[in-house]
Amino acid sequence: MSKELSPRINPWSVWVLIAVMLGGIFITFSWLKTLERQFSEGKPPEVRPVERLRTDNHRGDRAELFNRDRLLYLVGYFYAGDEEEALAVCRRMQDMSVPFTGESRIKLVGVSMAPDLDTPENLNSFAQRHGFTGDEWIFLSGDRTRMRKYMNKTFRYPGHVKPDKERKTQTDLYARELRVTLVHGGDEEQEAFIRGIYWQGRAKGEVRNDKVSKDHIRYLLNKLDLRKEKNS
Repeated sequence: MSKELSPRINPWSVWVLIAVMLGGIFITFSWLKTLERQFSEGKPPEVRPVERLRTDNHRGDRAELFNRDRLLYLVGYFYAGDEEEALAVCRRMQDMSVPFTGESRIKLVGVSMAPDLDTPENLNSFAQRHGFTGDEWIFLSGDRTRMRKYMNKTFRYPGHVKPDKERKTQTDLYARELRVTLVHGGDEEQEAFIRGIYWQGRAKGEVRNDKVSKDHIRYLLNKLDLRKEKNS
């Protein structure tokens, strides 16, 4: 009866396996420490890239946004014909920018859900009526199909049209969208990115998180300052 041979274990294989396991533990530990440091620094997440946008603004000019311009944008989406809803979005953006009053690198952007109705002239009238006249304000119109496709793809703003039976007034055409999005417009080292999404907290499962925008904006402004010093 032949003896059954036991497989021989190469000791080097054991050491290699141990080294791989230790390496994995070290990488995981380093990653967790990085997340902990970023959280303590108030670093906002990198949600998704943002393509450059060229379209019409409320001043009758051709606007260009998110073009590695070293700016921060708070972006809201509304139909200005429904002034109650439009004002709710604009005032949220305005409140978020208050801690940085006078900071020229922060822009407040209102994008129309209905560019065919919110013409540049109508958007300008809306801005004038409610005092949104500073250089920080940008209201965008343009081609309806192109703009709605861009906002849905980039910002996940669908701009749902309300069925007739759900409309409370003649101007109540769209489902309310009270999210505000923070975009870093990019610089010489990085493309434009969404860096924060802030919820109103009214829908099921949502938590109002406007307060964290202050830390996010401050962090990004500091990074812009550091890169400016580095490249000067």
